Amino acid sequence: MEKPLLLPLVALMLGIGATSYLGSTLSYWIILPAVLSLLAGILFRRRPLLFIGISLLSLLWGSVAVTPHIKPQFPADHISRKLSESPVVVVGVICQRPQLKERSTRIFLEAESVDGVKTTGRIMITVVGRDLSVMTGDRIKLATRLREPRNYGIPGEYDFRRFLALQEIFVTGYLADAAGLELLQEKARFPLQRSIDDSARWLCRFIDSSVQPPESGVLKALLVGERGYVSTEIEELYSRTGVNHILSISGFHLGIMAFVIYQLLALIAGQSDRLLLYNIRWKLMLATVPFIVSYLLISGCAPATVRSVLMFSACFLALLLERETDSVNMLALAALVILAVNPETLFDISFQLSFLALWGILVIAPFLMGWYPGVRTGIWFRIFQFCAVSAAAIAATLLPVAYSFHRVSLIGLLSNFVAVPLLGYGAVVAGFAALLLAPLMPLFSQPLLAFAALLVSLSNQVMFWLDRIPQLPRFTPSALEVAISVLVLAVFTLIKTGRNRLTACLVLVSLAVWVRFGDSAADKDKLKVMFLSVGHGDSTFIRFPDGSTMLVDAGGSLYEDGFDAGERLIAPALWSLGVDRIDRMVLSHPHPDHIKGLLFIARNFRVSEFWESGYAYESPAYLQLRAVLDSRGVIKRTINGSVSPFITGGAIIEPLAPPRPAASGKAIAYHDLDVNEESLVFRLVLGRFSLLLTGDAGLESEANLLTSRQKLQSTVLKVAHHGSRNSSSLPFLKAASPQLAVISSGYGNNFHLPASETVADLKKQGSQVHRTDLDGSLELTVNPLTGSYNSRKYPPVRIDTY
Repeated sequence: MEKPLLLPLVALMLGIGATSYLGSTLSYWIILPAVLSLLAGILFRRRPLLFIGISLLSLLWGSVAVTPHIKPQFPADHISRKLSESPVVVVGVICQRPQLKERSTRIFLEAESVDGVKTTGRIMITVVGRDLSVMTGDRIKLATRLREPRNYGIPGEYDFRRFLALQEIFVTGYLADAAGLELLQEKARFPLQRSIDDSARWLCRFIDSSVQPPESGVLKALLVGERGYVSTEIEELYSRTGVNHILSISGFHLGIMAFVIYQLLALIAGQSDRLLLYNIRWKLMLATVPFIVSYLLISGCAPATVRSVLMFSACFLALLLERETDSVNMLALAALVILAVNPETLFDISFQLSFLALWGILVIAPFLMGWYPGVRTGIWFRIFQFCAVSAAAIAATLLPVAYSFHRVSLIGLLSNFVAVPLLGYGAVVAGFAALLLAPLMPLFSQPLLAFAALLVSLSNQVMFWLDRIPQLPRFTPSALEVAISVLVLAVFTLIKTGRNRLTACLVLVSLAVWVRFGDSAADKDKLKVMFLSVGHGDSTFIRFPDGSTMLVDAGGSLYEDGFDAGERLIAPALWSLGVDRIDRMVLSHPHPDHIKGLLFIARNFRVSEFWESGYAYESPAYLQLRAVLDSRGVIKRTINGSVSPFITGGAIIEPLAPPRPAASGKAIAYHDLDVNEESLVFRLVLGRFSLLLTGDAGLESEANLLTSRQKLQSTVLKVAHHGSRNSSSLPFLKAASPQLAVISSGYGNNFHLPASETVADLKKQGSQVHRTDLDGSLELTVNPLTGSYNSRKYPPVRIDTY
């Protein structure tokens, strides 16, 4: 077999994937045919039989190894058995380097006790604030509510619950103020990791003392692995231009470091005539190991860096054995080792993209280089080789990146051509040399850091310029389309003849086109309504039969905690649904849990019209939203109870409330409780189907609607104010008499919404109740002719996850 390790690798991945998504371990009876195949291979000297047996064992091992992460068996004293609705006192030791986020810090604890009772297990605590004094190995005490990690249940959502489970974290906590952390004992455990993390923190401070932001943040990401210091603006810029991968320490950085050190040592060794008489290649490779390991440790042993060390080690081992190394086999070997030891890594997007990029480089780059066989030496060969490698990596990861991040960069090849020399060969090498010199000769290291910062600044300026070039339209492939792209890589790996390779690729491309466009007309002439689960907030997305769209509110955090519902939830959901344009953006009222998410949508989507009630507000978020919409030339439309019904997207819009604002136009403070009573309320009618959207309208607004004898009866009701007792009066519910009532609220929210009385009243009316906190998002596909609808739920907790 030409690539003998590929089959066991695929089997291992299948075992991990099957158990993860089916929720059960594969049968141990697989051992029987595996052993028989191994014996037959040994007796009859048939290598294919040997690898079939190994592959069957790999399949079973993948299933068995990942089972503890998917269906853990918790001991009696495990912290997952101590979930609480009220704060409890937790004592534990920080077990890894804290992770910085935009406005918060994640701390990972090995729990020791809860309310004085001995406890085991890991817990992740999110602390608002970034300037924490605690570090790895510190024993701390805090009071927090212990909760089970929970997804929102929304299309396009990153499965954070699974991500934590695969790190053996099944409980989370939240601390609104770092002052709630009490240091009990410094350096209580994990002395080696603590010393490494202390060194990394000292190096970060040294970079800060030598370089100004934003360059200092980029250097800390490149050299120490602290990506949390990179500004949001730079993160977005590098993401849009297709080079954000360079900000995470990976095989790219490690490969450059190993190459430069090897070349430097070779240059020194070349000065000795005696050394030139011997083959010292493997000795030079061995001499690079201490530098590579130090880079690995200082960076916090990031998974991507560990994978690179394994790949480097595999190649080094092959050199020691003086055997030619098949590059794809070496890649397969590294993947086998990583997944066999840590099967959960299969679901790490960094792992997926790193290996796909390297796989693409190994099999596509030689194909591209073959187009110009006459170019083999000189500077043009190096330039052509670099372009081929960049193009291969981009091609291999194009669909997976679009699937995960909903962003495809048109200028990725050009931006990589700039960023790789400036940051990779320049800033990384100069910066790493500076850090090596910093403890002993800081005066010599500072000029090197200054030079690295200059290269970062130059890279930033070029990226700002490249960012002005139009991007490809948003494209979100399906999981099947991503699988087809991986099969294309397999074709380039396994099929050598040009005609057969071309035929196989054409078949796969035809399949992808059929998947993309085969069912495009299935839901034509249907109305689609999606109630999005955004925590304690509101958001409703509507796609009309003519294909136009409407977004009513977009959720938002009630606190200044850095959580952006528009960026984290709404935008990924819309992109996953193939939406990059909002024809009608609607604001019910400017409370944070309705308006904040609209800011990101307004900045990143094409918006045609903005509907509001016409009331003036002092809300900071409202003023920011209006400024963004004005700068983009979005048409404003006032909708309130004084506006006559009108048609949009083929549906009738019946504005019901609030009444026309007073002529004075006095601005209202966003925290004013009366703002709820001024919520935009309207009824959408299409054929025999009707939808009543109510914002946070309260009892006063409902009474006015009943008095004015407005038609309220609706097929579906979006329940006002998250099911509060201050809305949804019994007379109003009787007048609406919905078949389905949707309540949007956050799981375990501090307001204890929805109120039990509201839910009971709805059920008394015979309404089916859907709660986003318990049931996740809800998608309705409506047949206007009959008024009937099909529903699809996006549950926040998958049944296949522990």
